[in-house]
Amino acid sequence: MICQSQIVTNNSLILGIDTSCDETSVAILKNGKEVLANVVSSQIALHQMYGGVVPEIASRAHTERIVPVVRLALKEAACRYQDLTGVAVTTTPGLIGCLLVGLSYAKSLSYSLNIPLTAVHHLKGHLMSAFLEHDPVYPFLGVVVSGGHTAYYFVRNFNDIELVGTTVDDAAGEAYDKVAKLLKLGYPGGPLVDSLAGEGNDKRFTFTRARVKKGPYFLSFSGLKTAVAQLVRQFDGNDATFIRDICASFQKEVSEALGEKIEMAAKEFGAMAIVLAGGVACNSRLRSKLREVSDKLAIPLLVPSPLNCTDNAAMIAYVGARQIDEGMIGALDLNAEASTPLSIFYSQR
Repeated sequence: MICQSQIVTNNSLILGIDTSCDETSVAILKNGKEVLANVVSSQIALHQMYGGVVPEIASRAHTERIVPVVRLALKEAACRYQDLTGVAVTTTPGLIGCLLVGLSYAKSLSYSLNIPLTAVHHLKGHLMSAFLEHDPVYPFLGVVVSGGHTAYYFVRNFNDIELVGTTVDDAAGEAYDKVAKLLKLGYPGGPLVDSLAGEGNDKRFTFTRARVKKGPYFLSFSGLKTAVAQLVRQFDGNDATFIRDICASFQKEVSEALGEKIEMAAKEFGAMAIVLAGGVACNSRLRSKLREVSDKLAIPLLVPSPLNCTDNAAMIAYVGARQIDEGMIGALDLNAEASTPLSIFYSQR
């Protein structure tokens, strides 16, 4: 079934905030769909020397950047604080210190302007991010693949979301970063591995796929990462041909493993579309594999543009606009939580 529009009150102007990890993002959404501004201030340069995100540095940077980023978003949207009709903010999951920066600002804005505040689950933002650019399609299989998450959900409608499967250890993006570190490529590793993989032989190395006892839709990437580490010790880790081939072989295995689970789940649950989101949704091999799956099942594959794949506040504003319209208003005693499953988060509200 295809739903052509979401029901959101006309003349709404929702400010969304996401500070869940290492990007300070603020967006302004008009009438639940039109993105007037989507500003993302990246912290990659701050964390590169450490090979990963340092929580204390990230939260300090959010504190320094949140006000100027909000002002820039307002300028891009050509509106004033008093024009806003609501504020939506990510409160889980994420780095707790980072989440608290965005939440504290959102509470202050809500209180000072006397406008409603709503708490948004970061993963629900990702699941709905494609609908900033595509008409909503329900039910769909939503796949979130990022540095911190690899999970897929059966989404019957906006408020009915069921977890289907996830990794039991490393997220796919985390595995990419660790492999890039083993190969001394730099940080973030995903785009670097993807680029080199395009020049490599993906048949040179094969890997044993982990079988997870937890269920047919769960998977594991920690063994794959260990296998790459063993190959790096066995071969010359500085050899350019080896690096390209190991990147290609690793990337092939990740995309094939995900593709296998996603195809099984989409068929069993009767999904009318596959929605791919999260930072790793920008990966060329994964996109190609899921296009094969969607073509085989004769259902559309919906993928946001690169800016909307990675952490951003437009997806938070999109979910927030709908929540505010449905009366899901948070009090000023809202708190942030490092990790809360979607089902528990919304059952508490």
